Amino acid sequence: MVTRRPSSAQYKKTSRQMRRATLGTHVARVPNPLPSRTRELSNPRRTRKAERGEIHQVLPNTSTRESRREYENRMSQQAFIERAVASGRRRRTIAACVLGALALAIACAAAWLVFTGGIDSRLRIEDSALAGVLADAPQDGPAYTLLSASFNDGDGGSGPDVALLVRTDPAAASASIVVIPGNVETKFSDGKVRKLGEASSFGGDAETARAVESLAGVQLSHYVKTDADGFVALVDALGGIEVDVPERVADPDAGSTVLSAGPQRLDGAQALFMCRANDFPTAAEQHRGVNEALVVRSLFESFVGMDRFAFYRCLDTLADCAQTDMNVKGAYAFVSALQGIAPSSVTVGVMPTYTTIAEGVAYQSPIADEWKDMMGRFIAGEAPQQDKASIIGAVDPSSFSVTVNNGGSVEGAAADASSLLEGAGFKVDSVGNANQAVYDTTLVVYQKSDDEAKAEAIVATLGVGRAVFDSVNYSFDTDILVVVGKDWQGVLDARQASA
Repeated sequence: MVTRRPSSAQYKKTSRQMRRATLGTHVARVPNPLPSRTRELSNPRRTRKAERGEIHQVLPNTSTRESRREYENRMSQQAFIERAVASGRRRRTIAACVLGALALAIACAAAWLVFTGGIDSRLRIEDSALAGVLADAPQDGPAYTLLSASFNDGDGGSGPDVALLVRTDPAAASASIVVIPGNVETKFSDGKVRKLGEASSFGGDAETARAVESLAGVQLSHYVKTDADGFVALVDALGGIEVDVPERVADPDAGSTVLSAGPQRLDGAQALFMCRANDFPTAAEQHRGVNEALVVRSLFESFVGMDRFAFYRCLDTLADCAQTDMNVKGAYAFVSALQGIAPSSVTVGVMPTYTTIAEGVAYQSPIADEWKDMMGRFIAGEAPQQDKASIIGAVDPSSFSVTVNNGGSVEGAAADASSLLEGAGFKVDSVGNANQAVYDTTLVVYQKSDDEAKAEAIVATLGVGRAVFDSVNYSFDTDILVVVGKDWQGVLDARQASA
């Protein structure tokens, strides 16, 4: 296709339209007083078109009268400069934002280090002796943690008033607690026997940890301690704890509080009272130990349900309430590892003990066989203490014979205990008096190792006493001998109070 060149008329028409439509974009032609003949001769056609007023291009409206190419070059350079300036401004803005974010991150990191460092200084026990007793927690399998609590319960010593041995196994999603009373007799590092509650004043936290390891036969990995004020503050900081109180608790020596039986939310003062109360008619140490274990289990439930933010927020308060061998990072790692353990699955047990008196001082002594069996179950990850129903149900009460003697000078005790056993299906062949009325604790004696379960079933039925294997010092014709001690008075008092 061939494009035709516009005619002269079309050029003129376009020029007139441009002159009418354009303001200030052209300059009226002024005759040159000294016209250059050389220029006219060089391009006569352009000269004639200019004389007729024909416009083939519009010059830019500039005072410099620069050409189109010069104008475009200048404008392109200006645009480039403007773009360069804008790009530089953006780069500076981005750099300032990055530097600001970096500075903020550094400031936050510094603040976090100051925050956690402050917590560490209050939370962590810096004790080389304690560190020498504790061992690193195993990568797999169970770890053992000691919770040492001094509740100022008036038993003497600087603590602990109770030691709670906690076994945790995140891989198996299991946890269990064994309560060790503070007045239990134990051998210290100097070879002498004292109350566990005197360990702290004798050799500090290291002596307490060492004594519990000796009693339980386990290696501790962590240690946590608190006192009465710290315990109250901790429970209150958590907003209280939910506890199913097994039976009514009232003890004037522990405080004026009275707790009714059943599920309820306890504040710090109430939780402390529940842990200190020891006024139970029978098996006082066992009742108190169960209550302490229930409180600790509720605390366990509160901690394992926390997210990371809630934990660190609570940890600032915890640092003023308890101390441990762990730093902030280690404490969170410990708690987060327990997230998969359901609090309802945490089993509890109380060291089986009986009261002994040495040089006028009353101690709780472990019942050796029962304590050994309990720790065997505890270390194996089983429930450390069987419930009474399971113990009684393990035997046929009518398949063996029982002798019941009064050995504690409590009037009618033998007949009352015999009636209770017969009501449960046991076969009582003889009721009488022991040779001496000197027994403080009820004893259930068996002379054959196969009869241990029978003796334990009788102890569980009576609710007091302990099973004893002795084939030398006791003579009786039945399978089991029950010597009712002075502790039966508590059974009678509890029955009268209930009535």
